[in-house]
Amino acid sequence: MRRHVHFARPDNDLEKAMQVFLRMMAGDDPAAMMCEAEVAKGYTLIPVGSVPWLPACDWGERDVVSTDGHEVRLVAIGAKRKRNGAFTDLVSAILAEGKLPVVICPLDDMRSILRRWGWTSRLIGVEFDEREDQWRPRPGWEPRTEAFASAGTGTPTTGSTAAGGPTSRQGG
Repeated sequence: MRRHVHFARPDNDLEKAMQVFLRMMAGDDPAAMMCEAEVAKGYTLIPVGSVPWLPACDWGERDVVSTDGHEVRLVAIGAKRKRNGAFTDLVSAILAEGKLPVVICPLDDMRSILRRWGWTSRLIGVEFDEREDQWRPRPGWEPRTEAFASAGTGTPTTGSTAAGGPTSRQGG
């Protein structure tokens, strides 16, 4: 016999988390759910391939990127070819447009990269559906170029330093 569990408050974090979980178990697409949440928060979605700095050759069609005009929110992204400099190129191009890249709730590997680069983290929101761990580059952060690294003044192209950002792939 199944028991029905009722939560005391409809706005309870646990209930909201369960609603998300049940939607995914029912077959809802997590990427579509993230897109829906971004739009509900007032952000504009940026489809992969719709802007020069988010090329379809580097990023998947289900990746989730949004903006409010000034910040570019990297919500769920995964490079097609890992460790090839696509993320460095993406961040560099966003900064070159005068916009601020913000990584939303990065997973452990990405969090480690951002920490090495010296990015800062900020937790915002109180409720389950608005709470975020936002990572931003510190003021003056710049990715390093292949030419800079090959001149012997930096690290190899797959490395990074606390003094600067990562090195970028050739042609990036």
